[in-house]
Amino acid sequence: MIRKAERSETGSTNTIVKVGDVRFGHDPFPVIAGPCVIESEAQITETAEVVAAAGASVLRAGTSVAGASPYEFRGLGSEGLRMLRAAGDAVGLPVVTQVIEPAGVPEAVELADMIEIGAGNMQNFELLREVGQQRRPVLLKRGPSATVDEWLWAAEYVLAEGNDQVVLCERGIRTFTDDDTLDISSVPIVKERTHLPVIVLPSHSAGSRARVVPLALAAQGVGADGLCVEVHPTPELALVNATGQLAAPEFAQLMEALGINRMRKAIDLVDRDIVRALSRRRDLALEIGRVKAERGMSVRSPAREAELIEIIREEAVLQNLDPEQVEAVFQVILAGSRAEQRRLRSVGEL
Repeated sequence: MIRKAERSETGSTNTIVKVGDVRFGHDPFPVIAGPCVIESEAQITETAEVVAAAGASVLRAGTSVAGASPYEFRGLGSEGLRMLRAAGDAVGLPVVTQVIEPAGVPEAVELADMIEIGAGNMQNFELLREVGQQRRPVLLKRGPSATVDEWLWAAEYVLAEGNDQVVLCERGIRTFTDDDTLDISSVPIVKERTHLPVIVLPSHSAGSRARVVPLALAAQGVGADGLCVEVHPTPELALVNATGQLAAPEFAQLMEALGINRMRKAIDLVDRDIVRALSRRRDLALEIGRVKAERGMSVRSPAREAELIEIIREEAVLQNLDPEQVEAVFQVILAGSRAEQRRLRSVGEL
């Protein structure tokens, strides 16, 4: 049986998962970051500012946690989720949080941009079906004892309900050590078998903060589609996973090592806006081209182009840009527009 989560053929199209404006499987190595668990409003607010300043793409924090021990801190629940939403909005980042039971899904759908299924719930099939029926992206962590095949079957439960917006997260498996071992080899293996994006969370299998950075760099090296890292203002005082969370300076250094910083990210966003504007311009130009074709008018209108170039050069001067360079760009755009209109006319589509 061919699963929806698996590639139908070699080289098939990869799925792009959108979380706010972030696109896993398309954008260059997006990073999810934030504390393991929200402990207070001050903690999540400070962490949000830290990870946003360093160039993170998504803010992540646990609000309800199913720990190995019933005596561990279990999170702030609904109050924590509202804090997470407010912190994300304040720094302009989408947010993701873990849901541990089906009853918590509606509130998470309302306040979070992405729903996380923790490692301990990877085979909670009722929960997987519930999130599969929602129109929210899903971050699915691999269980500590799960094979790759079982991991993909878990994803299948979500896809079978109609939700194909799934990001797989490798976070470590149980081996011969006291800590989980990050199965870095699973990344290329899973990417061969699935069209879904695959990211890595080294924070729970590193065993110490010092190992998080090299494991994160290894994830980038083997072709992961992104990263998830836990960050805390004072990791040594964290109520959960004190050994695996990075302090602010360590996270900033990691982002630099990964080749990611806030300024580069801002430039990427501007470049995307330019491409979207070009797409809108093309569509409008084709609408005008249809009117010209209906009226038997020529594709090229020299007077109109001269008027446009004059406007563009004046705007370039106002924006402190070189008008010659800007005109050169628009000459290419205009030439492409004319070529597309002629092509569509030749095949009777314009």
